[in-house]
Amino acid sequence: MFRLGRYYAPFRAHRYNRFRVGFFLDSVFFQPRYYIHDPWAYRLPQVYGPYRWVRYYDDVALVDIYTGEVVDVIYDFFW
Repeated sequence: MFRLGRYYAPFRAHRYNRFRVGFFLDSVFFQPRYYIHDPWAYRLPQVYGPYRWVRYYDDVALVDIYTGEVVDVIYDFFW
């Protein structure tokens, strides 16, 4: 578990929805400002190709940034 600054949703009226592997995120939720640029600092595995670790509220999702598909999720990673 890691403590990080406050998360700001891309839309004001958006509320947290827990998603699962196979869910497709809208690209606004995996813009570079939500990327975890140094996964090693958070003890996350390094990723390559179209995959990026993305912060979504207190969760971390591994997202294929070409398709938006969530391929892995760690719930309640940030607290």
